[in-house]
Amino acid sequence: MAKDGNLGCSVCSRVKSLGPDEVSAGIRLKLANEWTTTAIQPYGNTRDKMLTSLRKKIHSHSDSDSHKSALKVMSKANSDTLKKTIVEQQRPHVSCTTKVFRTIYYIAKQNRPYLAHTHLVQLQELNGIDMGRMLHSNVVAADICEHISQQMRRKLISAIIAAGLPISVLIDESTSLSHKSCLIVYIRCSVDDSVGPVTVFLDLLELSSLSAESIVDSLLSCLNSHGLTHSFLQDHWLGLATDGASVMLGRKAGVYVMLKAKYNQLIGWHCLNHRLELSVHDAVKLCTEVNHFKIFMDKLYTLYSVSPKNRRYLEECAADVGGELLKIGKILDVRWVASSYRAVKAVWVSYSSLYGHFTSASEDVHLDSKERAQFNGLAKKLASVQFLLNLALMLDALEELKDLSEALQADDITVYRAVRMIGRQIEVFEYRKSQGGTAYSAAENAIAESSFHGVGLVHTSRGGGTVAINRAQFYQALADSMQSRLLPEAEQPIVQAIQTVLPGTWAASLPPEYGEPQLKELCSKFGVPYSSELKQQYREYKQSKGCDMGGAVMKRFVFAVDTLPVSTAACERGFSRMNVICSALRTRLSIAHLSSLMFVGMEGPPMSSFNPTAYVKSWLAAGRHAATDMGKTKKEKEVRAGPGQVAIWKVM
Repeated sequence: MAKDGNLGCSVCSRVKSLGPDEVSAGIRLKLANEWTTTAIQPYGNTRDKMLTSLRKKIHSHSDSDSHKSALKVMSKANSDTLKKTIVEQQRPHVSCTTKVFRTIYYIAKQNRPYLAHTHLVQLQELNGIDMGRMLHSNVVAADICEHISQQMRRKLISAIIAAGLPISVLIDESTSLSHKSCLIVYIRCSVDDSVGPVTVFLDLLELSSLSAESIVDSLLSCLNSHGLTHSFLQDHWLGLATDGASVMLGRKAGVYVMLKAKYNQLIGWHCLNHRLELSVHDAVKLCTEVNHFKIFMDKLYTLYSVSPKNRRYLEECAADVGGELLKIGKILDVRWVASSYRAVKAVWVSYSSLYGHFTSASEDVHLDSKERAQFNGLAKKLASVQFLLNLALMLDALEELKDLSEALQADDITVYRAVRMIGRQIEVFEYRKSQGGTAYSAAENAIAESSFHGVGLVHTSRGGGTVAINRAQFYQALADSMQSRLLPEAEQPIVQAIQTVLPGTWAASLPPEYGEPQLKELCSKFGVPYSSELKQQYREYKQSKGCDMGGAVMKRFVFAVDTLPVSTAACERGFSRMNVICSALRTRLSIAHLSSLMFVGMEGPPMSSFNPTAYVKSWLAAGRHAATDMGKTKKEKEVRAGPGQVAIWKVM
């Protein structure tokens, strides 16, 4: 074969690698790179001399052992692919290479650095396990991890395409510890008829710019590179969930608007967890008294997080009274409400310990007058009736919000279940305006007895500088903000259609064609063909009051509806995993390697279920080295130690 004036061997070019089995005179045979890459050039200053030189080279190559071995490989190739032939040749070497792959898989699952691969191989060799001669370096470990993640992604995408059901994409943007802007991409899809949609991590992309155009280009390139073509997305891309940032959901030039222009059926969805946080902040703005409580909680956080001495004194006070001590944090900041609930609960549980520390510190002669006055003021505020009521009110409200937030973060959450939970929560807050919660009732009983957890409560007009929060106003503000943020009018048509077709509770008697107009509407929105079979199965579903799915077609319709994402909490968990992997000591990790480690670590099967054989075979079929390949004997790194240390080792 000839190319650009150079000569090559078509047989050697197709075979590329002979594998470790081909040996002649004790030396492993290897195909010449010049013949496989079409790089043979003639020599001589005349045409005759150049042709003569090429004839000699062709004759020499055709008579070489390596070329003859390549011909044997070609003759063994069956009608399928050359891949099977190469793998069959290297079957004895798969077992040893499998051990190396399993070791690297362990590194990815346990968030260990690639440098640990060499030490783990050495450890297994010391235990008498044959780990071969090659694939022991950290560079090869990174390549193998990348290969495993690529093959796993390929299998995942093949299953998604084969299922033929709608998919949704969840995206979020953040900055890694290496100061690189990243876009995390998740897919919500169905890959099995026996289970509903699942949310899986797909990729982590490095962004050159934070503009909407750059995000759209990076996202589409990512989806196309993984096999989700433009035509497939036109027919199956259902939803896009984001955190609600202006660059994502901007009405004029946001990411969703730009994607909507290309994919008309796309439904944009603002994460309900982020909306819940916004609704809480809206309620706090309306009830300014909450700010006084927040300032006091921030003061406690600063007092005990900055000073180990204060933390130690608090632990001693907790031991004296036999109380439980929890970590005190900030409230109503950038973290989700579950974090605020834990901080408020810590003060509620450690109430007597805090008061004991404040009173003892206010009388401590080793502190200056300013510090003693500070602790005395904190003790008075803590013992005030108004503060106890505020603490109980916030504990009750944050507990309800925490439960709702965690329920919305569940992987199996659906739109209709989320809407029903939000509606019930609004009803609870409406009821709490007149009744209060469990903690609030306990605080009222403690006030009647003038003591809470052994701390005497003080009735003062100013409450030690604490302003009481209006309970009815606070709960009403929460209910109103949740209604406007989480159940907006713009989403009511699709939400009501879903609620009609898939209600939580069924009426005793229904019209014969109940829900069928909405069923047709949802089929057009969710890309599911409407057929007489679906109609009949839906009627059976209605007749069973939702107990029997009715058939395969009805199940596929429900799976399509459930594919619409409710929350981007998975993206937040992905970023948490990213920061665990890309720690302060591993900031040189590239985004591509980071993505591979995240995919294997989060989506790969557990170690006990991982079978690396298929990945080893595809690795060897690509012409990569086996662990048993003939290579340079690796020299173990000499451990440097002084004479004294060596003497201690001998004793041990």
